[in-house]
This record gives sequence, C-alpha cells and structure tokens, in this order.
Amino acid sequence: MRKMFSVLHYEYKMQFKRLVTWGVLLVATALSLLDNFPFAGNLARLEFLNEPAYFVYRIVSLDSLVLLFGLMFLLAGRIPIDTKTGMKSLLMSSALRKWQYVLGKLLGGFLYVFSMQCIFLLLNTMVYFIAAPFEISLIECIVPLIKAIFVSLVPTSLFVSFCSIALPGMIDIRLFYILAAILFGFNATYVGSAEAMPFYLITSGDLVRLIWVHPRWPFVDMGSVIANGFFLVGSGLVFGSLLFLKHKFWRSE
Repeated sequence: MRKMFSVLHYEYKMQFKRLVTWGVLLVATALSLLDNFPFAGNLARLEFLNEPAYFVYRIVSLDSLVLLFGLMFLLAGRIPIDTKTGMKSLLMSSALRKWQYVLGKLLGGFLYVFSMQCIFLLLNTMVYFIAAPFEISLIECIVPLIKAIFVSLVPTSLFVSFCSIALPGMIDIRLFYILAAILFGFNATYVGSAEAMPFYLITSGDLVRLIWVHPRWPFVDMGSVIANGFFLVGSGLVFGSLLFLKHKFWRSE
C-alpha cells in the first residue's frame, strides 16, 4: 500500500505544480463569473440568481464543464508520458506491482480533479457571497455546496479522471482527444428541459436537480437521477478496471 500511496502522492503533487493547471482554473473561473456575477445585468437576465442554491446549481451544471474539459486533456497523457520518458520501465524494474501503479494513477487523478472542482466552486461562491447586493446567510450557501460536492463533484470527478487516465493507456491518445471533444461538445450544446434529461450528460444530468429544483417544475425523476449517477460512476469504474485487465500492460503477465 505504501508504494501505491507514493504513486498517488507523486501524481497529485505533480499536477498541482503545473502552471497550466492554474491557467485552466483561472480561465474557467473568469468565464463563470462573467456568466453568473450578481450585477444588475445578470440579475435581470437570470430570474433566480438571488438564490444561492440556484447559483451553485448553475455553476455546477453549466460552468464546471469548461473546467472538466481542460482537466481531462491535462490528465490524458499521464500513462503515455510515462512510457515515452522511460518512467514506466524504471518503475517496472522495481518491486512496484501493476495494481499499485494503476491504482495510484487513478486515485491521484481523481483527487486532483475533485480538488480543482472544489476550489472552483468555493471561489465562485465566495465571490457571490461577498458581492451580492442582497442579504444572504452563510448557511444558504453552505447547504447547496455540500449537496453539490456529494451529488455532482464526486461522480463527475471519478468519471473524468478514470476515463482520462485509463483510455489513453489502451487506445491512441489522438482518438481519445477526438472522442472527448465530441462528448463535451454534445454536453455543451444540449438544451435543458423540464423533462428527464439524458442519463449520459456529465454535469447537467438529473443528478444536479438534487441541488436546486425549478419552482415551476418541482418534480424530480429519481429513475433518471439514479441512471445519471450509475453512468458517471459505473463508466469511470469500468474504464479504470480495463487497465488492470489489459494483457501485457505490465511486464509479461
């Protein structure tokens, strides 16, 4: 376990030291605040922007997609880079086992994506709380934040990190970039609806309706919520597991 945690710690620390990580966070935060900052224009445009729960819901369902798209590309090269630089061969020559390497990579990536999403959401909410020209209690912000962490940030972080690390380890990374661009492009252009949303949406599926529900359409389809959750968590776990099953991925096994 100690060796697995060493790989995890290296992955997590290395990603946070990259300047491009903070560049992606800065760009995503700036775009999010332009879209949701509580000045007069946005308050007139967005009917429920004076509700903290709606603000968190909107940040998670719409604006976090930009951040996740950037993080997916940053994580995609982790295993191919280890192969090109000889780091994988060096690790293989040690007592490190395949499951320790793979699990360390996957969990390090998950914690990295989850941490970046938490920082992103907290930054946006802090600015909203300070700048809002109306009265807001701290608890009104904390409750939807906690909901968002469990119902959205955890499953989306698992999906994005496991897919980004595992798939480029098994297929050509250029094909992965094409597939990722198609998936995120579809998510970005999909128009919301009062009906049940498709289960394969990353950030705007029905899971986020557990954070805030439109008062005119209060019904939440729990079947669709569960399907969305199973897609995100299940797909991530399945793709991550494929690295353990791939033949000749580690030594001659």
